[in-house]
Amino acid sequence: MPLTLHHLGRSQSERIIWLAEELGLDYNYVFHKRDPVFAPQSLKDLHPAGTAPVMEDDPSPATNSRVVLAESGAIVDYIIAVYGNGRLARTPKDGADYPHYLEWFHLSNGSLQPTLFRVLMTRGPTADPNSPVVAITLKKWDLLLARIDSRLAETGAYLAGKDLTAADIMSFFTLTTMRGFCPVEYDTEKHKNILAYLKRVAERPAYQKAIKICEGDDFTPLLDAKAEAFDFMKSRI
Repeated sequence: MPLTLHHLGRSQSERIIWLAEELGLDYNYVFHKRDPVFAPQSLKDLHPAGTAPVMEDDPSPATNSRVVLAESGAIVDYIIAVYGNGRLARTPKDGADYPHYLEWFHLSNGSLQPTLFRVLMTRGPTADPNSPVVAITLKKWDLLLARIDSRLAETGAYLAGKDLTAADIMSFFTLTTMRGFCPVEYDTEKHKNILAYLKRVAERPAYQKAIKICEGDDFTPLLDAKAEAFDFMKSRI
């Protein structure tokens, strides 16, 4: 098994393990423990980014040499192209699903994740709740949730269309596990399609297996309207 996937506990690298399980891939798995909040030296030694996820492919079928890759979007694209035969992606041959796939795939790290991180910053001990920046950030977060809920109401299933794609794999972490860092709440009426989507996706066997691999038997995915901060974050927000 040349493919090795590195996971940092309670991080966006869960996306990569889930993707591998959806595709039924064989891979080596390496777990890294937070130190105590940020990535440990073991991840920094693998790649200059010093963050998770990190993928090693040695040798890569694409280059016939060792590839070490960071950035979850890049790793997802690589695995789908090199090992997934295009499964869970969409191309122009898929018609209307293709532009939706592109938009929702890139929305995750382009808008959704950065905005939630900014929401987290508004909750710090030195943040001014009356600051215009705070108001703009919260408004953007509300608009993003409204867009997602509207899209899920339209498809009745997944972000790109009727079937799960990598766009869902990219977005799901931010809508679930990331809330352990910044426990935003969902409105049971305004976000009813998001809440239904979270439960629907969480029933997938590949997702359940991936979360068990990444976080163990005692971890409960954050799927409900309310979420509680992880213990190691409670003194920081």
